[in-house]
Amino acid sequence: MVHPTHEQERLDALHRLRILGSTPEPHLDAVCRIASDMFDVPMVLVLLVDETRVWFKAKWGVDGEGIDREGAFCDLTIQNQAGSPLIIHDLTGDPRSAESPLVAGPPNARFYAGVPLALGSGFNLGTFCIMDCTPRPDFTERHARQLRDLALIVEAHLRLHEARVDGEADAARRLKAESALRDSEQRFRLLAETTTDVILWSGLDTTRLYVSPSIRTVLGYTPEEMLGTKPLDFVHPDDAGNFSRVLDDLTSGRVEHASTCQRYRRKDGTWVFMDVSQSLARDPMTGAPAGYVTSLRDITERKADERRIAYLALHDPLTDLPNRTLFWERLAEETRYAAQHGTRVAVLTCDLDRFKLVNDTLGHPAGDHLLQIIAARLLAVVRETDTVARLGGDEFAIILGRIETRNDASILARRIIEAINRPIGFNGHSMSVGASIGIALESGGALDAVALFKRSDMALYQAKAAGRNTHRFHDPAADPASTHPGPLKAEMQGAMKRGGFLLNYQPIIDLATGTIAGFEALMRWRHPRRGELAPSEFIPLAEESGLIISLGAWVLKEACREAAAWPDHVRVAVNVSALQFQQISMEETVLHALAASGLPPHRLELEITETILMQKTETVSRTMRRLRKLGVRIALDDFGTGYSSLSYLHNFSFDTIKIDRSFVVGMSNPRTVAITRAIVALAVDLGARVTAEGVETEEQLAFVRAAGCTDVQGFLFHPPQPAKDIARLIEGGPVRLAA
Repeated sequence: MVHPTHEQERLDALHRLRILGSTPEPHLDAVCRIASDMFDVPMVLVLLVDETRVWFKAKWGVDGEGIDREGAFCDLTIQNQAGSPLIIHDLTGDPRSAESPLVAGPPNARFYAGVPLALGSGFNLGTFCIMDCTPRPDFTERHARQLRDLALIVEAHLRLHEARVDGEADAARRLKAESALRDSEQRFRLLAETTTDVILWSGLDTTRLYVSPSIRTVLGYTPEEMLGTKPLDFVHPDDAGNFSRVLDDLTSGRVEHASTCQRYRRKDGTWVFMDVSQSLARDPMTGAPAGYVTSLRDITERKADERRIAYLALHDPLTDLPNRTLFWERLAEETRYAAQHGTRVAVLTCDLDRFKLVNDTLGHPAGDHLLQIIAARLLAVVRETDTVARLGGDEFAIILGRIETRNDASILARRIIEAINRPIGFNGHSMSVGASIGIALESGGALDAVALFKRSDMALYQAKAAGRNTHRFHDPAADPASTHPGPLKAEMQGAMKRGGFLLNYQPIIDLATGTIAGFEALMRWRHPRRGELAPSEFIPLAEESGLIISLGAWVLKEACREAAAWPDHVRVAVNVSALQFQQISMEETVLHALAASGLPPHRLELEITETILMQKTETVSRTMRRLRKLGVRIALDDFGTGYSSLSYLHNFSFDTIKIDRSFVVGMSNPRTVAITRAIVALAVDLGARVTAEGVETEEQLAFVRAAGCTDVQGFLFHPPQPAKDIARLIEGGPVRLAA
């Protein structure tokens, strides 16, 4: 670590200030919030630099009280005694910052701009800085001047603190600090009038004394109309109690700052969601409470996006049925009810027969249309209290709660098969599919949700073994070896020994250039009797039997070996199962594959699903951190179709977020469009690339480009290709992208 000149004198001046660990100051917090809005950045900080730590005096968009000084950008900033800002437009491309832990891990910073803060001692004691998760080549000299202006406001408040510490006797110094404070308050008013946030100053009785002009845009009132009013005149009645509690906490001194979400009434009578940040203002000379500083930010649109994303987290975007997550929640509820009240519950697991044939002959649009019609037919034959869920692909599940007899489930199964058997039209074609249904019954709480579902799944295999287009109840006496999984498992073990698996590769296209940025490795099984099998036909069994560990290691090693022959800018993406990722040896497996092939780590991308993130969080997080530290890229696959907890994006860092094809085919649905754009915006804010999967038409391509996706893959460009054809694809140059 290179320290500034006169480092010990600088530290002595900082310690004399007695400011480390002091209470928050609302004016500084308000400056941070204004900076966030002015520069459109998620993170703003007022920092003080100690021997080994960087302390947060004020902050916006950042948690915690401080960070280690080692690797912190402010350590570079305070070395500039001229007081000019340090601006790094792209942290990954600057040797001074590229290796910083703030770049490699949370908060995954990509842009930094900071101004040193010097007080009466003349030493730079800290910085005022902004950061973003994406590079900011658009940050101009005009922006730098605005940042310096805000830094002067921060310095003025710190100088007043310095004057108080030095004692009241130094009248000249105190008058100078007060003059600087008055100048800073005038500067603060000017800046407050340029921000889109509403800034309010209130007395201790909450009467408003100052309201910034942006109130016109946000709530429809003029500043003059708001003067003399109180917050409870506008806060929604249901939020009034929360507002009063926050005010009590501030007034009593229990907290100095609070952020809440409240609904405010606009002048036209409508209600909007506001992010309300309140701080207790103190008299700058006496330190006594003097009033409140409040900032309001309209988050109505963000709230709507969150509600839409939350809905999608529990529903399949193609059919609008409950997805696997909601299915498990409701099944758990029904089994608990059965245990408490002695009722019966049934689970019906349903697979469509001949669905793959429809997809192969008529294409995915036909298959998607068929799934939507099937979903509507299933809803038509069940009770309103029953749950019909799409678990993925052509697999559906139905929960029958509080039934009387086994015959109730049998009658419904026959109705389902009859409904599904009716032909479905599509573009002049008639599509016919059947249904195999497995049924499991639970009575009086003998089974939990997981055990009940597993039994229905076993019954489904029995139905398929019986000739398909029929239903079977779970039979504990049935010989598992006589059903489908047993022989298939043995054949899979033999195929691994004989080299019966192969990898195909589907190109990932960079939408900015049309060039091939990478390939996703897709495994296939050359079955001696059934032909080439897709992963969906054998991966579940491989996971259940534990074969996925050795099979996954082979895929990783083979993909790295073949990718090593590609150009340096082309990466390979490999899917990793939850069981693989839980293994202690996962990191070793990756290192072995890279070492054996010579593939640089940054050219390997591991695709994981949200299911993995639901496992042992600390284990998963540690493995991800180590792999990313090696340079391996991590992609979150199928985001929005599984559990879709936004907390995963907060707790884990991803290089790529992949949007499932169900969003692409659902582009005619306005809700799906809105959710897609929200997900893309969120990913871009986090510094991740966004790949849209399953693009098959020019219309879908136009949609994902307009939504902001950075990469795309799908049959519109290329189907999965064998390894021998990859060189030809790359040499073919950029693909044509419609305007």
